[in-house]
Amino acid sequence: MEQAINPLVYGCSWFLDTACPGWDALVMDDYRAVMPLPHATKYFIKYAYQPFFTQQLGIFAKYELSQEMMISFVHAIPKRFKYIDLNLNEQNQILDLKVKLRKRKNFLLDLDKNYDKIQKNYESHTKRNLKKAKRFDLEIKTVPYADVVAFYKLNKGLSTKGVKEKNYESLVKIFEKAHQRGLLLSKGIFTKNNDMIASVAFLTYKNRLIFMIGTGNELGREYGAMYFLFDNIIYQFAGHNMFLDFEGSEIESIARFFKGFGSDKVNYYRLKLNRLPFFLKWLKN
Repeated sequence: MEQAINPLVYGCSWFLDTACPGWDALVMDDYRAVMPLPHATKYFIKYAYQPFFTQQLGIFAKYELSQEMMISFVHAIPKRFKYIDLNLNEQNQILDLKVKLRKRKNFLLDLDKNYDKIQKNYESHTKRNLKKAKRFDLEIKTVPYADVVAFYKLNKGLSTKGVKEKNYESLVKIFEKAHQRGLLLSKGIFTKNNDMIASVAFLTYKNRLIFMIGTGNELGREYGAMYFLFDNIIYQFAGHNMFLDFEGSEIESIARFFKGFGSDKVNYYRLKLNRLPFFLKWLKN
């Protein structure tokens, strides 16, 4: 991953070891290109899947891959995996492949300019919410990463479908490993009464600052705390050769929030291959 032209923290072995202890990889030419394959077994059926809190995987390479090479990677996924549901990364723009691909959207903000230039591209609703937030004497502090996860579970856990307690436990372990490597940024927003009303966690890797998890409580939403927090992060990292990676969303209101900071939409693809026996195939269509 250190030498890849499209590095992402999700593809690091230490990340995968925690997000999905059972994972293999397709490797080409002494690691010139690698495709991680997180997998599990259910009802005696082995399948490859996208672990929670792992937005993109796919093929990572030391050089630009041709369409032919990317397609060959997909077809090389071992037959023992009867069902494959994986997110490829932004550089894996596979065309003319006779498999099921679903376009998904991410949002990236180029931080390689001064704050004033970035702020001028904020949309009107973002500027309006920032103006409101600045009336409340909010303060941003570094907080323990476990507190960020606990705050999220308390305020958004019920509405986050499919995520189980074991997934949050894995996320805490990922943050622990990232913290040990100096790659973690965990922040909370506090009122003048020292009540935390929003919190976030980012991972920094290569030229990306990746928004991993975060939310506000009811008061935080009323105060526009998340607008205030993201604006502060942008101010802090403006002028650096980095991208703020919002991790995207298919939920329109969340996508609007990300886009409101002047970020650009970047597509990636979800790959699905159904190799189940015909009498089970309909279960995963």
